[in-house]
Amino acid sequence: MPEREFDMPREAHASPPLITAVVPTYNVARYLPDFLGSITAQTNSLDSVEFLFVVDGSPDDSGEIIETWLAGRGLNARVIHQENHGLAGARNTGLREAAGTWVSFPDPDDAFDPGYFDEVIKFIELHDRAELTLVAAHLMKTDDDGVITDNHPSRKRFEKGSRVVNMNLDPVTQFGVNHAFMRTALLREHDLTFDSRIRPTFEDAHTVGRYLLRSRTHHIGLMASAKYLYRIRSDNSSLVQGGYDKPEKYTNVLRYGELDLLKEAAAIGPVPRWVENTVLYDLVWYYRNEQSARSATAGAPKDVLGEFHELAEQILQYISPDAIRAFSSIWVPFSVRQALLYGYRNDPRRPDSVQLATVDERHQLVQFVYWFTGELPVEHWIVDEVTVSPVYETVEDVTFYGRVLARRRVVWLTRGQLMTATLDGRTASFSRGGETALPQSLTKPMLDPHIIAQRKRDADRWNLTSGRLELVKAEARGLRDRYLSKRERRVRPVIWRARSKSARARFQDAWVFMDRDTDANDNAEHQYRWMQKHHPEVNSWFVLSRTSHDWARLEAEGFRLIDYRSKDWHSLMLHASHLASSHIDNYVVHPLARGDFGRERFAFTFLQHGVIHNDLSRWLNEKDVDVLVTSTPQEKEAIAGVGPYKFSDREVVLTGLPRHDDLLRRRAAVPASERDLIVVMPTWRQSLVGRVVKGSNERLKHPDFQTSDYARAFRELLSSPELHEIAAARGKRIAFMPHPNMKPYLDDFGVPSSVEVLSFATDNVQDVLARACAFVTDYTSVAFDAALLNIPITYFQFDRKDFFNGLHVGRPGYFDHRHDGFGPVVERASEVVSSLAAQASNAWTPDSVYLERERAAFVAADGQNRRRVFEAMLSIEGAPRTQEPSMSEQSAETTVLPR
Repeated sequence: MPEREFDMPREAHASPPLITAVVPTYNVARYLPDFLGSITAQTNSLDSVEFLFVVDGSPDDSGEIIETWLAGRGLNARVIHQENHGLAGARNTGLREAAGTWVSFPDPDDAFDPGYFDEVIKFIELHDRAELTLVAAHLMKTDDDGVITDNHPSRKRFEKGSRVVNMNLDPVTQFGVNHAFMRTALLREHDLTFDSRIRPTFEDAHTVGRYLLRSRTHHIGLMASAKYLYRIRSDNSSLVQGGYDKPEKYTNVLRYGELDLLKEAAAIGPVPRWVENTVLYDLVWYYRNEQSARSATAGAPKDVLGEFHELAEQILQYISPDAIRAFSSIWVPFSVRQALLYGYRNDPRRPDSVQLATVDERHQLVQFVYWFTGELPVEHWIVDEVTVSPVYETVEDVTFYGRVLARRRVVWLTRGQLMTATLDGRTASFSRGGETALPQSLTKPMLDPHIIAQRKRDADRWNLTSGRLELVKAEARGLRDRYLSKRERRVRPVIWRARSKSARARFQDAWVFMDRDTDANDNAEHQYRWMQKHHPEVNSWFVLSRTSHDWARLEAEGFRLIDYRSKDWHSLMLHASHLASSHIDNYVVHPLARGDFGRERFAFTFLQHGVIHNDLSRWLNEKDVDVLVTSTPQEKEAIAGVGPYKFSDREVVLTGLPRHDDLLRRRAAVPASERDLIVVMPTWRQSLVGRVVKGSNERLKHPDFQTSDYARAFRELLSSPELHEIAAARGKRIAFMPHPNMKPYLDDFGVPSSVEVLSFATDNVQDVLARACAFVTDYTSVAFDAALLNIPITYFQFDRKDFFNGLHVGRPGYFDHRHDGFGPVVERASEVVSSLAAQASNAWTPDSVYLERERAAFVAADGQNRRRVFEAMLSIEGAPRTQEPSMSEQSAETTVLPR
């Protein structure tokens, strides 16, 4: 398509404009009303502003919308239509045509604050001098609902208000050109254009960096009052949000962007700190996102990762270690800083110190931590003149894009009077917290302050063991020194109730069990029920919302229930000595605000929601766990052994899930002739989650659900005539138990009337599995429950290549469905039917290869899981550790429940 223009000339524009706003436009019709409306709303007359809309071969009607809007407005504006040349090509076209002294490149899916151009023009006119070659507006975020937040990482630059910054003294960074203004003449003088090879990100920073280097200027203006509203798209479709699945993100951006900018700076002289910071800002995001529980980096193309690491190594040769240590534009995890400092060096890092991390006073153990690369150093630990081996130990491997770049060693030693350590023959010094340069031995005088500080953190901050009279006396003494703050007015009533005689009598040293706040029927419920029967001497309570559909059932059974978030709940959590839950979300493990009530004093046992088979380390490593329950030897080794997790066999214990005891019992109670359900139980896809309804927890239906591969695949399976023939011929029923998120779509899904639709809200999963003769799923961990019962399984993984795209918490882990799974892995509905037919012919019994895998995995199938969990929880207080089951014991065991 040849270039054509839509011109809106005006005589008043005979003199050159002060500013040209180049607006590259492609497929943004849905956002244009907001963008154009923000121009209309400007408080400035816009007489000194030129708008150039470059419609870059847009497939929608963006151009027509703009032209219609411009008609009759009298703005100095042009619409340029051209064939698609990409973002860089559209900007370069606008730059060639720009008539303004200053040029900016706003994006048409963003918007301007009403006073935007007023503030920009005032700032330029006030500070117009030769050394000022770039001014930047205050970048703020907005979403599709128009909610504005000031939480962009660059906001710290504006804490001192509007100002001109000498970047050599204050090495701030400037990345975007959408909210920046550069001198048009300087861009042309130095032949600067946007490099189309640098995409999907860093194109702006590359252009800005070269502009400042070539113009030999290092002063930029920061306009705190000029607010540019940067849109965060709810569909994650913008270039910045959606780039981590593209190969060029890992190659071209680094080669033509970051590395090229560093080389140009190095050719002039020492690389300025602001250039180092510019590159680090972009580079750190690669590594920081890779450490996130949910991140699109999980979908990074594997075939370019080797090239990525080669380029990263070259880039880091231009960046000083001091720049990496000092970089603070965004938060940098310690593991990322370690990776950038040492991960690409040829020689392995050998630490010269170990850090005292924590002291376990109950078991008289001390934890030490140090970071290294390469092979584990040769360690020599001496406690009170005796060479010792670690009581517990692990190595956490921190992996970035398939390569281990940092390793964290964790060692637990018996506490002594004098402790020394050597690593690879060199005596190591000890550090405490951020301290260094400590002696090369750890003595009691050094250890005691650490213990005292730890005791203060874990202390009974509110002296809940004392009565109210002592509280009144203490507060009366404090009134003369302080007035009651909002926080105190919020906290004091809670503490007052918790210190009452009745609260102390009810909740002192309580063991608290909880699944979700809204649901029970998981491992915590099963463990509590067993505790209530076998250990009534323990002060056990079960937490649940009174509005839960499980409340009446558990109340009728005699559970000691506490309503979640009630006044009694606050008192209970303050007095609790143990918390055990099948979930580990923050609202569970941090029930009371630490800013108000301090650190939690209870020990936490993670009962788990299911068997961990994906890599959840990026999520779980952020949690503090005293006991982590596992179900199979393979699962325990993956979490406690050398690998991505921070935990050792001190925390990780093989007990089996509490609910599995009852599951085995229920299965044994159903005769084989009554096991008549072919269960289809898919998990969910985060890509199909609809938008949140503003002001509520409800979500809209995803518009593409019915046409998604997910809906198509399971609709095809459930509608298969061959599947229904198998069921009819064998006297079986087909049961579909969809994920709760699928409930809004069921009416339109077209489930055949002959298929029974079950619900997690009303149908007990254990009863469903007890009656199952076959189990079809994709990735759900409930397959482990089915495998425990020797139910034949088929994994229907039609989207195997796309599932681990970063939208879900997990990534591929130790468990490979094809090599470790308990049934065949198929990709088509017809193959699922063929698998079921084979299982039916084999009397609904798994093949021998899968039975052997199940036997090796489920060594805890004796109905004693809850006892082992109880013993593991007791061990936190100093009791002996529970005896873990093993495969050899299972082979000799005569009490394994029938399956």
